[in-house]
Amino acid sequence: MIGQDVAQIAHERFGLESGELGPSVPRERLLEFASALCEAGYLYLVYISAMHHPATKNGEAEVPARYTVVYRVRDLARGLEFPFRCEVPLGTGVPSVASVWAGADWQEREAYDLVGPVFEGHPDLRRIMLPEDWEGHPLHRDYAINTPHHPWR
Repeated sequence: MIGQDVAQIAHERFGLESGELGPSVPRERLLEFASALCEAGYLYLVYISAMHHPATKNGEAEVPARYTVVYRVRDLARGLEFPFRCEVPLGTGVPSVASVWAGADWQEREAYDLVGPVFEGHPDLRRIMLPEDWEGHPLHRDYAINTPHHPWR
């Protein structure tokens, strides 16, 4: 069940509209928003996921390449969950929420390793799944699937 209490906080304190997928939080207010969720009882970080969107054309307008970082938090006492997301242009960092939810540490590292968003202020942002000498991020949509890397390919 989606927590209506934080949907109200998102709207009243941050001016964010919350649909089924949750609000899109501006990167400049991400830490403030995460802290407000924690204060409201959403103490458990369920997951962090990231997606890469390459640049596209929407009619005459060009939509720049960007990352969408998706979060879901849970209020264990009331059994409520709340999703939210943050979209950032490529080359722009996403604030780390590891200072709010300690469980974000490895999840941010995984998203960075596989997709590529850089989490600013992360205590130890480095690869977690792939070797340190791996080039690129394999879940980036423009990553060449046949990229050789010994001993895997």
